[in-house]
Amino acid sequence: MIVAYVSDPYLLTVVRKAAHPEEDVVLDPRLAPAAIEWGFPRLVIQTDGSDGPLVGFRSDVPIMRLDRALLARWERDRREIDVPPRRIDYLTRRLSTSIDKQAQGGTWVDKCLADLSKAAGAQLPLPLRAFGRRILEFPSHYSDLYVMADVCEVSRGALKARFRRRGLESPYTYLRWFRMMAVAYTLSDRTVTVASAAHRLGFTSDGNLCRTMGSLTGLTPTEVRTVRGWNRLLIGFSWTYLTQPQLQGWDGLEELFGREVA
Repeated sequence: MIVAYVSDPYLLTVVRKAAHPEEDVVLDPRLAPAAIEWGFPRLVIQTDGSDGPLVGFRSDVPIMRLDRALLARWERDRREIDVPPRRIDYLTRRLSTSIDKQAQGGTWVDKCLADLSKAAGAQLPLPLRAFGRRILEFPSHYSDLYVMADVCEVSRGALKARFRRRGLESPYTYLRWFRMMAVAYTLSDRTVTVASAAHRLGFTSDGNLCRTMGSLTGLTPTEVRTVRGWNRLLIGFSWTYLTQPQLQGWDGLEELFGREVA
């Protein structure tokens, strides 16, 4: 997830194109503070004159300053090319490279998706990775299907029907499992209490978190704090919901969960 404090419409388009097709780009300044405080963004982008002073900003999230001086330098570089490419294409490539450099490599979400792929014994389809990444990176926001359906620009019923027609479990089932993975990651820090994890991840209480985890996975918060518990969680999900026929069912859902990129 990238959080972008960008007001210029042209730069908004460039940022969206430069981001990975699997990830959310949070552009709404009303949602951005929650995404930073409660989510797991890999980068924050801020431009000159954009709203959203980063008060109380988390030190573990890198900030990229997309200021006028940087944009001017990129434009000079573009003009020096014998046959200058389109400005939007050039800016997208430069920004994409800069994002990957400043985001400092992979995140825990990348590792989680890689671990799931290993447990399933197959590459995860892009729609599944995009679905999972959204939830893992901002679990308090994606606490129900209404938000996911809104992002996909379909009704909740239509979203469920698309899954059913492809032989998949309800999207809510996948959503709940991915939220449990966010719980496990958060609790892997033993200084984090179950109550604080529930608050950060959008559960109504620590009791609600414990009941949800127990009924869905058969594990306790204490168990998922360990490497063994994490592996049991991933294997339980993969062996039940990431079989080869189910992975094939995710193919064709790119229009719901993918984004067009440059």
